[in-house]
Amino acid sequence: MDAHRIRTRLRARRAFTLLEVIVAVVLIDVGLLALLAATAVLMRADTDARARLDATRAADARLARLDAMTCDSSAAGAAGGHARSEHWSANLPPAGVRELRDSVSFSMHGSTSFVVLSTRLPC
Repeated sequence: MDAHRIRTRLRARRAFTLLEVIVAVVLIDVGLLALLAATAVLMRADTDARARLDATRAADARLARLDAMTCDSSAAGAAGGHARSEHWSANLPPAGVRELRDSVSFSMHGSTSFVVLSTRLPC
């Protein structure tokens, strides 16, 4: 009879208890919420990187245009767009070296960020 009881208990134990199912569902929910939070953080970081890259490209293009100018002229200016503004200058100090500078400010998640590029070029 002992062997018969053991077989009966093993057959009855093939299903999960309600508590085991609830614990499994809670663990799966926690894992999915963590995955969702990580995805949101990665998407925000990607958006930030794209905005910073766009501002850096704009500053680089402006410095290239300023570099194409003649050495005897100075220039300064500003431009603004939809969530981005730019200020640039090209100065010729007495040493014969042009100083080019471009600053791009852009909005990101309610705050303002800056990319500043500057260089010195001989004339």
